[in-house]
Amino acid sequence: MITSDSVNGVVRRGRLGRTARFAARWRGKRDGARGVPRIPLPEPPEERKGEMPPPIEPPAPELLITPYVMEVRTGVRRATEQMRSALIGREHALLSRVRAESVRVVTQYDVREDPRPAALARYGHWVGQWRTSVDRCRSHAQAVVDQANQRLACYWDAVRETHPQLSRLPRRPPGDWLPGRVELDRSWQQPDVWLLADDDGARTATSRALQILERQNTDRVDGRTAR
Repeated sequence: MITSDSVNGVVRRGRLGRTARFAARWRGKRDGARGVPRIPLPEPPEERKGEMPPPIEPPAPELLITPYVMEVRTGVRRATEQMRSALIGREHALLSRVRAESVRVVTQYDVREDPRPAALARYGHWVGQWRTSVDRCRSHAQAVVDQANQRLACYWDAVRETHPQLSRLPRRPPGDWLPGRVELDRSWQQPDVWLLADDDGARTATSRALQILERQNTDRVDGRTAR
């Protein structure tokens, strides 16, 4: 169960501390002063006295992957992979139960052709427990991602203050322009994929049992709608 305390903990973990903000800005100012990232931009036209140089268009994001950006992205990938591995380790017993019951569901529905709604409902309960565990873990992983993006926002804001070319970009709120933005792997939105370890073509009993479960849920919803 997700409690208010756990939610508040996620919020706290997603907030960037003062030390981390300072470190990101220091790195950004240092890189900007050194002309990092080094990007080909048109030279500004000759300035007239009292006039500011015209703003420039932002370069393509793929040209702005600095060592700091790679460091942040690699750290997030490592942290979220560790969280996923820890989740699978904690829920090993539940995963084993789901996979064992998957074989029973497929045998009952496809081999014996003798549907057992009560057994399928029990199977659905265990699958639901797994999905809830992934949802809870995903909220923690998203907090890691959000914190990383805050670091990048501080970094790029500082880069633009000192970089000889990027300082000509139009001013925007921090985070609005964020090359190298971090996002969670898509599999975090598809928790059932992690049930199908080494499944190369949806041919396992688990994948078939999940299809049967989804079909029953769809039929139940359609039946209620029809009434």
